[in-house]
Amino acid sequence: MFVVSELNFKDYLNQPDYAKLTGKLPKPANLPKEQRHLGKQGDFDILVIHRKHGILVGEIKSVGRTEASRADSEVVKKIKDGVKHLDKCEVQARHMVSDIAPGLTVRKTLFLPYVSRAQLQRILDDENNAKLQQTLCQSLCAATTAEAIDLCCCSDQLSQPASYWDVTPAVLSQLSTWWQHRMACSVDTLLTDDLYLDIVARIVGPATACSVHCNTPARVAVRTEGEAVSELGWRLALLVLTLQQIDLLNRNPPRVCILGPPGTGKTVVLVLQGLRWLLEGHDVQVVSARNVNWAIGRVITEQLRLSLQMSLSADQTPSTTPGEVTYYQYDFRERGEDVEKALTELTACVKDGQLHLLMDEATLSKSDEEHRRLVTELTHRVPHVFIWSTGIMCTDVPAELQSENFTVPLRCAPAILREVQPGFSMFMGVVDNYSIRDGVPAPGDGLRVIKLIHEGIAHTGRWPVDCTQCGEDIATELRRLGVGTGANLVKNSPEPLSYRDVFVLTRSPHLQDDVTDDAGNVVSPAIGVVHGLRKAGLPVCVLEEQRMVRDKDKWERDLRDVAMAATDRVTVAHFRYVTGMERRVVAVVPGKAEGADEMDSDLMTDAEDRMYSASRCTTQLILVEVPGKALTSGLDRKFGSAGGPDQPKKRHEEQKKDTTGVSWVKKKGFLL
Repeated sequence: MFVVSELNFKDYLNQPDYAKLTGKLPKPANLPKEQRHLGKQGDFDILVIHRKHGILVGEIKSVGRTEASRADSEVVKKIKDGVKHLDKCEVQARHMVSDIAPGLTVRKTLFLPYVSRAQLQRILDDENNAKLQQTLCQSLCAATTAEAIDLCCCSDQLSQPASYWDVTPAVLSQLSTWWQHRMACSVDTLLTDDLYLDIVARIVGPATACSVHCNTPARVAVRTEGEAVSELGWRLALLVLTLQQIDLLNRNPPRVCILGPPGTGKTVVLVLQGLRWLLEGHDVQVVSARNVNWAIGRVITEQLRLSLQMSLSADQTPSTTPGEVTYYQYDFRERGEDVEKALTELTACVKDGQLHLLMDEATLSKSDEEHRRLVTELTHRVPHVFIWSTGIMCTDVPAELQSENFTVPLRCAPAILREVQPGFSMFMGVVDNYSIRDGVPAPGDGLRVIKLIHEGIAHTGRWPVDCTQCGEDIATELRRLGVGTGANLVKNSPEPLSYRDVFVLTRSPHLQDDVTDDAGNVVSPAIGVVHGLRKAGLPVCVLEEQRMVRDKDKWERDLRDVAMAATDRVTVAHFRYVTGMERRVVAVVPGKAEGADEMDSDLMTDAEDRMYSASRCTTQLILVEVPGKALTSGLDRKFGSAGGPDQPKKRHEEQKKDTTGVSWVKKKGFLL
């Protein structure tokens, strides 16, 4: 059943944005002529929409707790008013559903929380109240006074006023007895599942918005799954620092490498440290040493500039002239000469004998000598060099950097983490696992994970990334969540999801957009999932590796656009190009691991899709699975069960905030 309280007649279907849809529906203001004498003003104190029994309208008449205020004369007056209003509520309830359920059962009841059955019996037995007795029996459709009393909910059926939260077995028994009498345990055969949902949607859907007095700002009204994704995503994005992170910032070591799995706040701490340096008057150099890190480097740079601007706005008279932030992007892996170039450019930035450097998503290991050389050479050339870096797989941190491990998840809903964690099995000893038990409580468990299966006549190709139908299926789910629908229709609702809130990620190295000739003709079509998304009408931006070679300028423009979410488009990319970034909605589309045999490809796809793609999601995860090779299956075969059984074609899987950290940020004047 669905229970509504304090629904004013005038609030029913009152939203102007839905006027065209609701214009011809029955409303309280257009009662039939023979019933207009009842009036169109009023409200439902309690309105119960029950799947089996129909509708119950209830009027609450609360007489004062003291004996004086519960005088029989006062109770009589309250009952008379209650019966009169109950009759109006019954008429309105029948009228509101008259177009779809004209014969629906509508029952009535009086709630008298401070009147006992004995007092009500005494009042109705009084010969001076004979007319009231008749009126009450008629209103409640009771044959006798005793039956009318049974149909009212008195203080006998409720908890004691002094401990209203204590619902004892005796109270439950009394309340159950009252419910049985009132609803008669009859089943309304007119009320089907679809009709029940229609009535609920009409009475409490987005076209009906209630206004109630509140001493605090109005709470957000979350009415749809898409709005839940939007609101939870916003809450997860709020700045939260763990005690470990606060301690690191307070210790302020000159050179440190922060290690940890995705979503543990590494980048946030990096930005806060950079902001500290800027406010102290130091220039900050942000370095991306590989092309796959160019996007997150731009994000950090812009966050520093925006945070500095906000901090200065809060403090009009800073004690020092703030520093400046500069972004450098290199590609150590593809261009070995970039290491020497970086050393030259960065040493030229030394100011007052000091150099302040931020590197996100660095790979400091013996197999990646370029990063290690940069750190070592800078430390030797500039004695007062300050380096803060982060990384996921830093197995051999150079001696010049102090190691710090973050393992508390902060950016993903628990429902997402449960999908990400099994992927750590392939990276044991290389990547730290999450320390869930030490985690900061999330504002919600998260939305159920959406699982789509790559199978059926319409699906083509071995891998979902090559399948047009998989792209269309993803688009269908995005539409269902309200992605790209535009402005809010209801006041105090969360901001609707935009296309820029969505990543579609794969590990396939063959991701491709349409290739056109000089005349604009398509000479090589986009990969299947991209074609499917566009076919469904979604605006798409594709970050493809081939674009780096064919049109480097456009590649960098697209990368900058994705980094700043400047254009409202769905981003389709290889997961490595969005490292460090997150979106509220992420669709994971498997693709074959290059250079791997079939079995190893399945295992690596499972692990990397979890580790690098699913971890980019904060709130709503969409997983596209291959039958028999679903995300759970490959890792289960090698490392043991990490999930549930095989899934049907389309299944949805059910799934102390540290205020010290916020205080520390405010104390330092940091606004992020």
